[in-house]
Order: sequence, then C-alpha cells, then structure tokens
Amino acid sequence: MLCRVAEDIFWTSRYVERAIAVGRLVAVTWHLELDAGDVGEGDYSEFWTPLLGPEVADEAVERDAHGHPRPGAVRHYLTFDANNPSSLVSCIRGARNAARGVRESISSEMWEQLNTLYLSLAEPRQAVEAAEDPHVFSARVVQATQLFFGLADSTLAHNEPWHFVNLGKYLERAENVARVLTLQGHLLLAGGEHTQGGDDLVRWLAVLRSCGSAEAYARYYSLRVEPARVVEFLLLNPVFPQSVRFSLNQARRSLEAITGPTPMHRHLDMPSPAVRALGRLQGRVEHAAVDEVLEEGLQSYLTDIRNQIAEVADHVTRGYLRYEPQPGRLVAVARAAMLMAAQQQQ
Repeated sequence: MLCRVAEDIFWTSRYVERAIAVGRLVAVTWHLELDAGDVGEGDYSEFWTPLLGPEVADEAVERDAHGHPRPGAVRHYLTFDANNPSSLVSCIRGARNAARGVRESISSEMWEQLNTLYLSLAEPRQAVEAAEDPHVFSARVVQATQLFFGLADSTLAHNEPWHFVNLGKYLERAENVARVLTLQGHLLLAGGEHTQGGDDLVRWLAVLRSCGSAEAYARYYSLRVEPARVVEFLLLNPVFPQSVRFSLNQARRSLEAITGPTPMHRHLDMPSPAVRALGRLQGRVEHAAVDEVLEEGLQSYLTDIRNQIAEVADHVTRGYLRYEPQPGRLVAVARAAMLMAAQQQQ
C-alpha cells in the first residue's frame, strides 16, 4: 500500500472510534446530571468539569458567576465546537476528509455511511436537538459510527487495508478507555461530595457505561459493582472487546500482519520498533494485577499506558505511514557499545 493511503485509512478509523467515545461520555454524564436531581448549577461541575481535561483553556468554555463551566457549554464543546479537534463533529469531519481521499481502498458502503452521518451533523437543527436530548442524539451518532466498523468487517477483504482499520480502531480504543478512567476516576471514589446511599453505585455504573461495558460487566462477574472490579474489567480483561488488554492484543495482531516477516527480520530476529513498543506495552498490561495497579496509583498507571500508546502510534507513523527509515540492529548494537563505554568511564 501507498503510505498516504495507509495513513488516511488509519486516521479514518481512529477518528471514528474517538467519536464513539465522545458520544458515550456526553450521554452518560448527562444522565448523571439528571440523577443528581435538583441541585445548584455549580454543583454539576463535579460531573462536567473533569471531562474538559487539564489541557483545555478556561476561555474555551463559558462559565458561570462562580467560575464553573456551564454544563450546556461543556456539552457544546465536546459535541459541536469546531475549535476542539476532539469534538464529536470534528472527529466525524476528520474521518470523512481522510476517507474521501481513499475511497478506492474502502467499500462504497463504508463511505456512504460516513458521508451520510457527516451531512446529517452539518444541519443546523442538529445542535438544537442535541441540546434538548443529548442521550438520543449521542445514541444515534454512536450507532451510526459503530455501523461503519461493522461494514468494514463485512465488506472489506481482510488484508492490509482492513488491518490498518483494525490497528487504528484498537489503538484508539485502548487510549479512549484509559482516558475515560483518567477523567472519571473520581467517580470510583466512594462517598463523594454529593453522594447519598446508592448514589455511589450510580457513579460506578456510569464509568462502565462510558466505555459501553455495563451489561458485559454484569454478565462476566454476576456480582455487585465494585470500583476495583471496574478497573480490572476495563483495563485487564482478556476477552471483552472494550478492555485495554483486549484492544492491545488485537492491535498487535494487525500490526504483525502489516509488518510481515521480512527477510531482514527473519535473519536478525529483530521486530520493527513499532512491534517492539507495542509488545512492551502489551506485557505491561497483560502481566499486571489490579492490586498492583492500584498500589502503583491508578492515575500514574493510566498516564504511563497513554504515553506508551502514543509512542506506539508514533512508531507506526514513522515506520509505515511516512516511510522514514528505522534504525536496525547494527545501530542498536553500536549505541549499546557507546553506553557501556560511558558507564565504564564513570
């Protein structure tokens, strides 16, 4: 495949998966706001403010007299704000623009589904409908984007283009689940400021629903919801498609199918930098236990996972999407010799 084609397919998949995550997050948080009942507007900031993340400037979202982001403004920022590259509309636009350049490499059904969704979101009345009922709006968009991946599985040959779709989807999914746990980790703490009795359970379920995992969790454990089990299910479960571990395993399969056993690698027994980076990350998750994760610190662990996912994506970009020569075994051996010489001089 041409690098340009591979890159557009890879990013089409990542944008679509990101749109799914944003749509779920908005819908679930809106339900949390409803469950909170009749409280002051500033009290809703406990739900909405963390979704902005530390990287969002204060002036990006309208605030009330007390400096709290207004819930409606946060929903608009996450859904329709063109200046937010990760808003739902921006993701669909980015996916559609990337897919338009590779229409010959994806099926016509995939293109039509994505183009139809993009055109529907461009209608002015969509913003009004989203403000009136965020759940219905988000559910419609999530279903439409999930259909895109279903069409990819059923209408594409499972060869190189399909593997780039899968690689983008599963790397993005692992990143999104880690990000949701980062943004909503405070909901897993019992006895929050406004919780009473069963409210903790509502919050813990909200974290699962934000990752599309509540029903699967109930079937898998057949026990009441507990924060430690929520973390374990979303991070470490080997068979659930929304978990970080499962996503990384699937990404590894597609990456190895793309890489292939080149003659140089067979002779030197040296995988590509992207495969090695993903293998290290895969081992970090696969051999972890939930008590070790919590002992290390959930936020610290999630930050490390997200940083390693970004490293994998960077290696994929430089190695397969931009055609930048990668250092081979001889370069690594030469660098190792220099490091040993420097250590001996100390």
